[in-house]
Amino acid sequence: MTENEIPAEVSIVLPTYEEAENLPIIIPEICRVLLQASIRGEVIVVDDDSPDGTCSVAEKLAEDYPVKVISRKQERGLASAVLAGFKASQAKVCVVMDADGSHPVEKLPEIIGPLLSDQADVTVGSRNVKGGSSANWPWYRRLISRTAGILSAGLSKMTDPTSGFMGIRRELLAGLKLDPIGWKVVLEIVVKAAPSRLIEIPITFRDRHLGRSKMSIKAQLSYIRHLYHLHKFKHQTLIEFIKFCIVGFSGILVDMGMVIALKELFALDTRICAIGGFSLAVTTNYLLNRFWSFTRGRETPFLKSYLIFCAVCGVGLAVRLGTMHLLIEYTYLDTGYGYLLTNFIGIVVATAVNFAGSKAFAFSPEKLAFRSPKEESRTND
Repeated sequence: MTENEIPAEVSIVLPTYEEAENLPIIIPEICRVLLQASIRGEVIVVDDDSPDGTCSVAEKLAEDYPVKVISRKQERGLASAVLAGFKASQAKVCVVMDADGSHPVEKLPEIIGPLLSDQADVTVGSRNVKGGSSANWPWYRRLISRTAGILSAGLSKMTDPTSGFMGIRRELLAGLKLDPIGWKVVLEIVVKAAPSRLIEIPITFRDRHLGRSKMSIKAQLSYIRHLYHLHKFKHQTLIEFIKFCIVGFSGILVDMGMVIALKELFALDTRICAIGGFSLAVTTNYLLNRFWSFTRGRETPFLKSYLIFCAVCGVGLAVRLGTMHLLIEYTYLDTGYGYLLTNFIGIVVATAVNFAGSKAFAFSPEKLAFRSPKEESRTND
């Protein structure tokens, strides 16, 4: 096997759009730094059909440097371009960085080293750790960056969650379902891969000298949407519970409205009205929970899921009454206006039971999936 045939240890992915001026500068620099560090590497340029001839420039550079070029005619977007570059790589380690020179090429050995030596699963270039900075940024740029970081609180332990400079062991990408919106693919990968060994490398972020910035209001709005989806992924159960409580409150209004309507229009017995109110509220709650509260609710068989939800609500009601009975019999909470607290505690306990039962049974596609005897025997075999 010749030297040129030895597979690369590292793939440097450069997503590009109108970077024809920058590629002749950054690609030779990347190759020089990797050679000096004795790292076998390649550069994968993923271009979104740039009108300035970026793809042609990359192909010309490939004659002298280890460069692969992917020209995308249909797809668009930085995040999907990065994923296309990762998919094209066969190396042990993948690195993504900007092609405009804003990420310091000289830091590549520090980004790559811990990954090749199995000291880390992910490395991220950070402006916010000791030794890192943003060169000559005005106060408003710093404010925007800090605000973006605050909005991502709770998603990862990265000090610089908006960083676009990252290295990752390619094995972590296997089977990872990535669906980034906009441009923060690094945050997407870190949140969904949840690496146990993440190292942040201090970098100085520099503004581009050539070409024009891709930052826009649209990009910022995409970042907000991306954060929403990541929070849903990271804190799915909490968000589902909050939605479940909102639906439960709406159910109280529906229940009371139905009771008032039946009583005022038909002068029915209050207990009959209560049954009507409960039945309607359970149904509307089920529909809202199925299509809104629970991420996979709509994947369940409708009738079976509905009946189980009703049963769960029945259990919740029994738990509520049981809790209230214990409080009434064994505490002094039910004296005076304490009955309000007794009732509230009963509702809280019942809500927790209803949510747990709904999530585990009524809205669980796996639990409600029908299997024929033949399928069961195949699974057991």
